[in-house]
Amino acid sequence: MRRIALAAALVLALVAARQRSVRPPNATPTFNRDVVRILQNNCQSCHHPGGGAPFSLMTYGDAFPNRLAIKVMTKSRQMPPWKPVAACGDFVDARGLTPNEIDTILKWIDAGAPEGDPADLPSPLEFSGEWESGEPDLVLSYPQPYTPPASGEDMYRCFPIPANLTADKYVSAVDFKPGDPKTVHHVIAYLDTTGVSAQLDQNEAGPGYKCFGGPGFLPLNATAATLGGWAPGARATTLPDGVAMSLPATARVVLQVHYHVHGGVAEPDTTRIGVYYAKSKPQKLMRIWPIINFLFTIPPNDPNYRVTASYPVTQDAHAVLIAPHMHLLGRKMRVQAALPNGSTECLINIDDWDFNWQGMYRYETPVALPAGSRLSLEAFYDNSSGNVRNPNHPPKSVSWGEETTDEMCIAFLGVTLDAENLK
Repeated sequence: MRRIALAAALVLALVAARQRSVRPPNATPTFNRDVVRILQNNCQSCHHPGGGAPFSLMTYGDAFPNRLAIKVMTKSRQMPPWKPVAACGDFVDARGLTPNEIDTILKWIDAGAPEGDPADLPSPLEFSGEWESGEPDLVLSYPQPYTPPASGEDMYRCFPIPANLTADKYVSAVDFKPGDPKTVHHVIAYLDTTGVSAQLDQNEAGPGYKCFGGPGFLPLNATAATLGGWAPGARATTLPDGVAMSLPATARVVLQVHYHVHGGVAEPDTTRIGVYYAKSKPQKLMRIWPIINFLFTIPPNDPNYRVTASYPVTQDAHAVLIAPHMHLLGRKMRVQAALPNGSTECLINIDDWDFNWQGMYRYETPVALPAGSRLSLEAFYDNSSGNVRNPNHPPKSVSWGEETTDEMCIAFLGVTLDAENLK
């Protein structure tokens, strides 16, 4: 009888807990019962102490003073940030609030943002350390901080860093921590197994060397050329099982950092890269195919200038991820594949480009790209005075270039080759 009584008490306790966690019909939402669960599922991965967001949303004390900002950003769907249009590409970890979740947040704020019963709180999420994906297997950075010139001119600086490995490694993910996010425009991690980057570093005073237009050396092959990169808004992306990047033991990881100083104030920067090793030897290595056009000029006062690019697929492959890139005039970009059977595969469609929210988008299922396919890119730029992001007043002609005030038109496609099998 005692066991039956204990079991009954446990059931009643579980039912009571379940009732506390579900909002009764027409009841005013509370933080502890309703809102915190939405924040856990959609926001706290960035909005936690040490995360990439400007403030934490872990507790009621965090959320209440930021309630008006939460209202504006969720109602306008600016948060959580997710730029790809639905129905074009099935991506891992797609972010976005449902209409019901937005309605719950708005009702909570309009009711005065009540805290609610502490007994309704779920178990808090835990974020250990400063790296979103946990502590990396390898962290690399240049030994001395570098302060870019405060003249307002952009600076590309390359920092060769020996990996100092005892054996070749396979990499499943990388993460970047810009030392001064206000100044760092983007970062690319090249791999140098030639030693040229070390000589270039020695030839120039201070940490690193100038490297407009590229790292100053030619990668030996497409599978050992880069470990990826970072741009504002980007987060670490883990490759699917069986796919990895190669990191030779003898390589130097060369961080090419693009600095753009704002307001004539430059801070010392020490950008870091965190490297995560694959758990086992992969079956395939990921290569990068650039779909790119660098022969264009956007005329002034054109609010909808079109630029296109294409790339032929010469061997059977699968697309693993895609990373579009434009600068401040960019407004839209669509990438698709014309397949040999006459069908078209939409790879990504961004109809509201924002330089501050770029991403590396991994497909839920790799996309088949048979030989004979053609990848095509279509982008639109707003070079009018109506574009609040336009850096030129009045507008002027803008072409491809490496300055922030120049433009780019490129989509990086991470692919594997069907014929490759490393195991």
